[in-house]
Amino acid sequence: MSGEAVPPRKVRRLCPEGSARPQPQPKETDLKTPSVYVPGPARHPRILAYHEVSSRFHLGVNAVTPRAFRAHLRQLREWRVPFIPLHGLWDSAPEGVCLTFDDGYESFYHEVLPLLREFEAPATLFVITGYVGRDNDWDAHLGLNRRRHLDWGQIREAARAGVEIGSHTCTHRDLTRLPPDEVQRELLLSKREIEDRLGREVISLALPFGAATLEVFSQARQAGYREICGGAPGMYGPVAGILARWTVYRGDGGRALRRKLDQHPGEALRLRLLQSCSRGTRWLKGR
Repeated sequence: MSGEAVPPRKVRRLCPEGSARPQPQPKETDLKTPSVYVPGPARHPRILAYHEVSSRFHLGVNAVTPRAFRAHLRQLREWRVPFIPLHGLWDSAPEGVCLTFDDGYESFYHEVLPLLREFEAPATLFVITGYVGRDNDWDAHLGLNRRRHLDWGQIREAARAGVEIGSHTCTHRDLTRLPPDEVQRELLLSKREIEDRLGREVISLALPFGAATLEVFSQARQAGYREICGGAPGMYGPVAGILARWTVYRGDGGRALRRKLDQHPGEALRLRLLQSCSRGTRWLKGR
């Protein structure tokens, strides 16, 4: 996947039945009425990426509040954007959106899962198998953002509720900085453990830090992954086949959500700049 963005569609209002008089165009900030903005088919799949949904204080921008996440789901429903599963990406409506969640924090069980049930929205959860049930010692939290990951019981319950469980590798290391045998180990062992624990095939992978090369992508394919998710659009150049994602950050409201759905080039640039901050974790933790 090239990650190339496309221009936003024009805002339109549906005319009342039987009326030939054109309706005035709404203001850019008017995002509440379902008829105001209806996203159409996109050139590339619309995949939103969340990290944590929590009311706790966080130093970074990766966490959104449960209230904000509920508002996102409500907005998507008002815009009549269908929720589609990642594994059914190519067989579903082109105007749909996929919801993905990286890292597998415990807050997914308490905050996200109830909302997914309420809105009947499918989702994919990418877990770091080496940190299941443990604190996030892989992250550069400096002792202030220590958080717990889901345990296997919670992951099983999420899977029974219809959440697809994918791999985020064993240890969340940058695969582009590892020798080929270590890359293979990260990809295969995490996949096998999830399959053994849940009794179902794992076909989806989220690349740690969104980092990839042609070699890493090829190894992921050889390991049996069919849906390989990365980071912001425009990051991968010749590495075709990686599913770019539109990350949702703290403070992203209706306008930002709309720019992601429209695959706006300015939003893609903003996401690439924000994602470059992950280099700090890789440097501090040697990942």
